[in-house]
Amino acid sequence: MKRMLVALTYIGLSALPVLAHSGHHERIMGTVSTIQDTRLEIKVTTGKTSNVFLTEKTKLLRGKETVKRADIKTGDRVVITAMSMKGSDGKPMLMAEEVRLGSAPLEKLKTKKHD
Repeated sequence: MKRMLVALTYIGLSALPVLAHSGHHERIMGTVSTIQDTRLEIKVTTGKTSNVFLTEKTKLLRGKETVKRADIKTGDRVVITAMSMKGSDGKPMLMAEEVRLGSAPLEKLKTKKHD
C-alpha cells in the first residue's frame, strides 16, 4: 500500500513540469478595434494588432463589476491576460482568461476634454 502511494505521488509530481509548460501568460494592453463573435482584435500600444479569443471561462470586468460580452464596444481600452496556446492548425493563438475594460471608451474621453 505504501509503495503504491509513493508510486502515485512520483507519477503525479513528474507530470507537473509538462503542465507548467503547456503555454504562457501574456498581457495585452490596447484598444478594441474589431469585435467578431468570440474574437477581439486589439490595437496594442505599439501600434500592432493582436487577436484574442474569448471563451465561456473568460472573466470580463469593468472596474470590480462583471460585465457581459455585449458590453464590450469598439474603442474600449482593455488590459487582457491571455494564455498563449497552439490552435488546431498548429499556429499560436491567445485565449483570454481575463479582460479588464477601461472606465470609458477612448473617443468619449477625447470629446469630454474638448467640451
